[in-house]
Amino acid sequence: CIFMQAEEIVRHADALIVFGGDGTILRVSHIPGVTGIPILPINIGTLGFLTEVGLDELYTALEYVIDGNYELDERMMLRARLYEPEANELIVERHALNDAVINKGAFSKMIWFESYIDGVYMATCNGDGLIVSTPSGCTAYSLSAGGPIVSPNLNVLIITYICPHNLTFRPQVVPAEAKISIVVKSTHSNILLSIDGQEVFNLKPDSIVEIDKAPETIKLIRSHKRSYYEILRTKLKWGETVKKLDESRISV
Repeated sequence: CIFMQAEEIVRHADALIVFGGDGTILRVSHIPGVTGIPILPINIGTLGFLTEVGLDELYTALEYVIDGNYELDERMMLRARLYEPEANELIVERHALNDAVINKGAFSKMIWFESYIDGVYMATCNGDGLIVSTPSGCTAYSLSAGGPIVSPNLNVLIITYICPHNLTFRPQVVPAEAKISIVVKSTHSNILLSIDGQEVFNLKPDSIVEIDKAPETIKLIRSHKRSYYEILRTKLKWGETVKKLDESRISV
């Protein structure tokens, strides 16, 4: 048995087979060089919005891949850049498949930040933070914070506020070509920038985070058996109560 580093596997691979859940796909999406390689995601996790191919479909899916008889689902990624406040110098640049999140750390105090879209001032918010997600990430943290569900083939970014003190704040859907800028105005430094939940960076007062569409995409091999809307209905259990009610009436 030969063990290889992930980067080395990616360099030699024509396609990747990934076993796990959505978190596994997120980790794989952060491997350098992976964006140009088709990924066959096999779901052995829990929810599985990104890993839509079931374990029982493995051999059938492999036959499709070997024969080249498959469709690619290209998922948009976002790019987050962190600038040093004093020198306005770029210190971090990362890409995310799901989301970039600015939130408070263990400190219970709210954070204060300003948001801009394409250089135009949008709002000043006091709250627990902000989520900028891709369509792929709309069913993750953004959804639990009240964000909308959008089709993964839409070319948009989603802005979702986390527990804003002003209740008039609502999620926004903006074109993917927009540049979203967040300026930290809090005076304390217990504020974090999280990239797909995989990497975390500390923010300082006056730190600037710029988020826009990344030039790369992640290429997922689609299942032949189901559509995105079927996955939504199944994973979110829409209509379960009605279905059970109908079955109980039939049994009576």
